[in-house]
Amino acid sequence: MKSLSILLFVLFLSACDKSNDTAIEVSSIKVEASLLVKDDVSRINKIPAVILAENRANLSFQLSGTVNQVLVKVGESVEQGQALISLYNPNIDPAVESNYAKLESIKAQILQAKRDVASLKALRENNSTSKNAYERNKTTLKDLIAQEKAIKAQIDLALANQSESVITAPFDGVVAVVNKQVGEFVAAGQVVVTTFQQEFQEVEVNLPQKLWQGLNLGDRLTADYHGQIQNLTVTELAQTADPKSRLMKAILALDTPIKGGIGQQLLLNVLQHYNNVYQLPLEVVVDDGINQPYIFTVVNGLANKHAIVPLFVADGNIVFDSVADIQYPVVLKGQSKISQGMSVQAKP
Repeated sequence: MKSLSILLFVLFLSACDKSNDTAIEVSSIKVEASLLVKDDVSRINKIPAVILAENRANLSFQLSGTVNQVLVKVGESVEQGQALISLYNPNIDPAVESNYAKLESIKAQILQAKRDVASLKALRENNSTSKNAYERNKTTLKDLIAQEKAIKAQIDLALANQSESVITAPFDGVVAVVNKQVGEFVAAGQVVVTTFQQEFQEVEVNLPQKLWQGLNLGDRLTADYHGQIQNLTVTELAQTADPKSRLMKAILALDTPIKGGIGQQLLLNVLQHYNNVYQLPLEVVVDDGINQPYIFTVVNGLANKHAIVPLFVADGNIVFDSVADIQYPVVLKGQSKISQGMSVQAKP
């Protein structure tokens, strides 16, 4: 009986030894790890932008009416002062003619009133007429002269409206848009023709604030246009963000205009600097698609999840930041075999 007890005790110790061997094997996973150092990183952002004419004009009538002539076509070159489109308003021409007729009548009345005043003045000097009659005629003449001035003002207004019925080119350029055709009604202030100049070109881009903050007036940038490098200069920077998109506008002028480039797209190269950030191969980062991405660090021989803030991915590497500095070695290989709190053996 005593020998049986000793045998059972030996078997128990043997079992314990095997159990301990298994635990050691599971808890001592070897991984490759290394300390990280922060560094400054730059990134070129490719921002699409449309080429625009620096000098462009949206033209409209200042009165309403019906289009009676379209004198140009889209793409046509025009000279400054050239008529582009005209409008018919039934109140304009009759108003001019009517006021001219009134003016002629008033002039005739003024001429007769002057004769009457001159005649009465002579009679008055000989005491052949009353003072009241003479004064009445002088007053009549003054009233007629005042009416003449009023009619001339109405004629000026009618002529101004008449001139507004024809839109002319504000500068030498090209017709970009014709919005109305003959017979269509046009409201006052509605854009009907757009023209632009080819000689000076620019682009407008809406940028996130972090990119916008890196720009200054006069900065020189490049852009890719169908495999060619174009040089640009920052000429305007908006000081307030768009209330809807929260983006900041920047305007850049092209050094050399691109023939046929108006309306075409180019890719603007906007450099962005990141100071004191980390960089690792993308496969080092663990992300299950639900939780925040993280890396494993080795803290006192144990695997520890360390959350990161991704900034961008380029050339197979991820650039990221961290709320707290990473002071322990980061697992570079073997992270797929470990979990939080597991004992690991780090080798460089």
